Amino acid sequence: MEYNQNNQYGQVSAQQGGYPYFQPQAQQNQYAQPQPYPAYQQPAPYLDPNIPVGQPVGQPQYGNYPQQPVYQSGLVPNGPIYTAAPVLRSAEGMRFPVQIQCPYCNQQGVTRIENRVGDGTICASILVLIFCWPLFWLPCCLEDCKDRVHLCIHCQKCVGKKRYEVC
Repeated sequence: MEYNQNNQYGQVSAQQGGYPYFQPQAQQNQYAQPQPYPAYQQPAPYLDPNIPVGQPVGQPQYGNYPQQPVYQSGLVPNGPIYTAAPVLRSAEGMRFPVQIQCPYCNQQGVTRIENRVGDGTICASILVLIFCWPLFWLPCCLEDCKDRVHLCIHCQKCVGKKRYEVC
C-alpha cells in the first residue's frame, strides 16, 4: 500500500484501491447574516364605527343615532328608562347589608349587621372541643362563625337573620 504524498494525514488515496478520503473544501458561510428588524410601526387605534368621535365627555352617545334635544325640565323624550332596584321588606337569609323598607317603621334604609353567637357557633365549638380541645373557644371569636342579624337603622328592630351553618 502506498501513501499519497499530498495527503497530510497519511491516508490511502482513492486511486490505489483504498477508501476515498474526504478532502476538506474551503468553508463557505452556511448561515445567512441576520437581517435587521424592520422599524416598529404602531398600529392605528381601533375606532368603532358605531361610536361617533368627538362627543362631549359628559354626554355619552352610543350608536349612529341623532342626538336628542334636552329640554328645560332635563328630560329627554324617548330616552332610556332606568328602573330602581327593588326594595326588600325583609333581610332574611342575606349575608351582607341590604336596602330594605322596614316592616315596623316603614322607612327605607340599609340594614346594620350584628354578629351574634348562635346554635351553629355552639355546634362548631363542640366539634373543635372534640378534635382539638385547646381551641374550642375559637368559633365564638370568629365573626364568620356567628349568626348575622340585620337591624333597621331607624328603629333598631330585627328585620332579618342569616344563621351560621357548620356544614
